Order: sequence, then C-alpha cells, then structure tokens
Amino acid sequence: MEKKKLIILLVGIFFLALILRIGFISTLDNTVDVWGDWWDELGWKLATGQGYWVNNPYFSDGPVYYSWRSPVFPLFLAGVYKLFGHSFLAAKICLAIVSSITCLLLFSLGRILLDNKSAILTSLLYVFYPPGIFWTGYLVPVTLEIFFALLTVYLCFLAEKKQDSLLFFISGFVLGFGVLTRSLFLVFIPAIFIWLTVICNVKFALKNTVYMLLSCFIVMTPWILRNYHIHKTILLTSTEGGIVCYIANNEKSLYQDSGYWDPTGRYDEPVIKAIKGLSEVETDRYFYRAAFNFIKNNPHVYFRLVADRFVRFWRISPHTFSGPGENYKSYHVKVAILTNLPIFILAGLGFIFSLRKWREYLLIYLLIIFLSIPVILFFKTVIRYREPLMPFLIIMAVFGIRCFIPEKNK
Repeated sequence: MEKKKLIILLVGIFFLALILRIGFISTLDNTVDVWGDWWDELGWKLATGQGYWVNNPYFSDGPVYYSWRSPVFPLFLAGVYKLFGHSFLAAKICLAIVSSITCLLLFSLGRILLDNKSAILTSLLYVFYPPGIFWTGYLVPVTLEIFFALLTVYLCFLAEKKQDSLLFFISGFVLGFGVLTRSLFLVFIPAIFIWLTVICNVKFALKNTVYMLLSCFIVMTPWILRNYHIHKTILLTSTEGGIVCYIANNEKSLYQDSGYWDPTGRYDEPVIKAIKGLSEVETDRYFYRAAFNFIKNNPHVYFRLVADRFVRFWRISPHTFSGPGENYKSYHVKVAILTNLPIFILAGLGFIFSLRKWREYLLIYLLIIFLSIPVILFFKTVIRYREPLMPFLIIMAVFGIRCFIPEKNK
C-alpha cells in the first residue's frame, strides 16, 4: 500500500474510533461520576492544589490515606481539569482520544507481528471492540492501562527488531507510567527478560532489561520518594493491594456471588478491629498477611477460590451485578457474548497455528500468562482486569483468521 494511502487510512481509522467513542459518551449522563472510586476526587484535589489524599477508607475518624491509589490516572484527570475545569465530559473525551490512538498502536504492532492487511484488520477490530468504546465513558484507568501496555510492547518489539538499547530504555519510561497506573505491570520486566533470553541471549536480555528497569524507576522515583517522606518506608505503588488480596482470600469469599467478601464498614469483624490504630502501610501489610495465612491454612478452599477466579477472569460476559454505578443490562451481556466468543475461538486457533513461529509470538504468550496468573491466584477478579490483554488476543484472533485465507489472497 502506498504511504499516502496508508496515512489517509490511518487518519480515517483514528477519527472513526473517536466518533464511535464520543458517540457512546454522548449517550451517558456526563454531569455525574457514577464510578466514585476516588479517581475523580484525587484528580480534582491535584488540580486545585489540595494535595493527594483521601479520607480513611475504613474508619470515618481515622487518619487520612496518602497513597491509596496509584497516581498516573489522577494526574491525567488533574491535567484535564486544569485545562477544562471540573468537566467529566472533557475527561471522557480525552480518554476517547487515548483509546483512538491505541487503535493506531495496534496497527503498528500488527505490522510487526503480522502484515499490513492483517494490521489494518486488527486496528479496525479494536475500533469497534465494545469494551474499548465502553470504558472511555467512565472515569477509571482501564483505557490508560491498555494504552501503556500496548505502547510498551510495541516499543519492545521494535527495539528487539532494530537491536536498539535506546528504544528499550524509552520503553522502560512508558512502563514506569504503566506501573504507576496499574502496579501489576511490574510483571512486564521478568516477561521481557525471559523473551529476550530465549530469542537473543542472556547478555542481551540482561543489559536491556536493566536499561528498562532503570528508566522505569526514574519515572517511579518521585512517587517512591514522596511515599518514603510520608510513610518512612519504601512503597512502590499504592496501599490498596492488601485489601484487594484479602477480600478474595478469606473464609467468606467462597460463598459470595461476587467471588469476594469485603469487611469494610463491618466494624464488629475481627479483621477490622485488628487494623484499628494501624498506619496506612501497616494496614496494607496486615491484609496481605491475613490473606496469605488463610491460603496457607486452607489450601482446599483456596484452590476452589482460584478455580472460581479463573472462570471469572476468562468468562465471555460480565456478571450483571458488577456494572459501573448500576447493574449491567441484558444487552451488555449479549454484546459481550457476541464479541468475546468469536475473539476467544479465533484467538485459540491463532495460538495453535502460531506455535509454528512461536519465537515471534513468545512475548505475547508470556504477557498473557504473567498478567492473568497473579490476578487469578491472589486478587479479586472481574473481567475488567483482563482488558489490557485483549488487544493481544485480537492480534492472535486475526492470526487465526489468516490461517483460513489462501496464501495468494493474503
């Protein structure tokens, strides 16, 4: 395809994605934040110079929490609010722009892993991918998570292709912002090290993984130093991980429709009484210890919980009770089934057929494993948590489609 035609096509893809996302946003009530999960509050506080803190999430009379959420998404919102005022609509449109750029990133990655035609199809599939549209309508970090994950992977593939350590260093910067959006993204480092070791050699892998770690921690250092100044201990990301781990791993989790049991607000519960008077970081660590003690002492129950979380992570439709601000409607479930079922089937075929070129796709395999297994093993699980993986599954689905196309027509 001629360069000029390709540019016109990509511009068209971007604006088509943007129109679809803004169109969806326009159907929502953009005068309220139905999510209400501290993101907007923190963004507005940063924009208005009030600092970065929330009221104690466990006790109304407890000390405030300074590191309850990772900072990148609130900083993103703060930037929007600085420019446009406290406008939820402006924030959502900015998320729509990010998601539309993600469509172009998916094309760029598809070009490396597939070919031009397949890359265009991959990008177009994400243009119309319902969750990619849906999450731009809510003030949650999902859209940024997908963007940082995809940009990191694209830069790593490009760096390996060009044998360019500078690109690995730059990808580490992107990963740093990703980690400060979702702490789980730290698993990119071992995944990338294994990938480079297998396809190149240990020396190359070690050198460039160190470069990535260095630039990643350059990005994270201001947050880490700020946390140390406040808490007098090292805290890489946020203090919500402990409670998210505990609510998924306790004696009552197995009997909940949601798959987790949250003791927050239940002041007679022993676990809530135990954290009374603890600092923010001590509370986070207490919940981790309580969760792992439960796992150690109740292995049979734990394995049942893991099996349940595996199904929840990979189910093709959301539970109706878990929607943003209200329950998902029946049409949400139907759209999810019609979207995810063919993606999963085709991606499964793509994985099988891609094994003939497994070295080319090894990083994709590893990231799907590394980004899913920790959640399934240890944390509250909803299908929203797998969204950063879905662009990679769409790439594999397109690979599966290609296998049914005669070679002369590819």
